[in-house]
Amino acid sequence: MHERRVDSISTVTLEEALAYLDYAEGDELRAAIELAQDRNLLDGCEKDPDHADIHHALFLLRKARGLTPPSWDQTRSQLLKVEPKQAA
Repeated sequence: MHERRVDSISTVTLEEALAYLDYAEGDELRAAIELAQDRNLLDGCEKDPDHADIHHALFLLRKARGLTPPSWDQTRSQLLKVEPKQAA
């Protein structure tokens, strides 16, 4: 498991966002999945993040970098391509 790079479940700093993106080698969706996992652990939840958790993490990553918020439909579509087993 990687070292957690976030200290809060409600906010993400620019430095934290860039650390997740660096860890994910620039893959924004992968960075959001990692952030969502860490946020769940900080919240005391050991379950894998669901699509809503990942969408919110992506929102926080983009907000920290001053980018437009992600579309729920687009994020979910991307996740279904990456995680076809969870689509059923």
